[in-house]
This record gives sequence, C-alpha cells and structure tokens, in this order.
Amino acid sequence: MTYYMFDGPLEQSVGDTRQHQLIKLSNNLVVLCTSDPGSANAAASLSVNVGSMADPKEFPGMAHFLEHMLFMGSAKYPTENEYTEYIANNL
Repeated sequence: MTYYMFDGPLEQSVGDTRQHQLIKLSNNLVVLCTSDPGSANAAASLSVNVGSMADPKEFPGMAHFLEHMLFMGSAKYPTENEYTEYIANNL
C-alpha cells in the first residue's frame, strides 16, 4: 500500500510536546500518527466521518443499525457483547 506524508506543519497547542505526522493512504484514509516517547502506553483510535447524515434516503437509520451490529457478534467474537467485553478487559 502506498501513502503520502503531508509536509506542512500541523496546528497543535503550545503545551503539546508530542510529535505528529499526517499520512494519507492509497485508499484515501487519513491517519494521524502521534509519538510520545514519555508514555509507557500505546493506543489506536479510529474516527469515521460518516453517520446518520450519510444514510441513503431509502434506508434511514442505517448508520445506527450498523453501529449496533458491531456488538451483536461476529466470526471472531460470536456472542452478543463479546467484542465490548474484550475491549473493556484489555484497556
């Protein structure tokens, strides 16, 4: 997968001493990488800029329905709320 690294400076607060890098992947996903050498932890987060305002007119409520489907089970986490429990137990 190819990517593009943004060259320009990123706006950040005066007290933020971390290093940030903005990357755009070939699938147009924009990733903000933050490095904090003083931290003993690592984390990842995802924000998808869609929701009910992006629902097709013929399927109102689809975003909310799909949100709930995340917690109803999958091949890897087959029982209801198993994924939620996994997240809670692995913070």
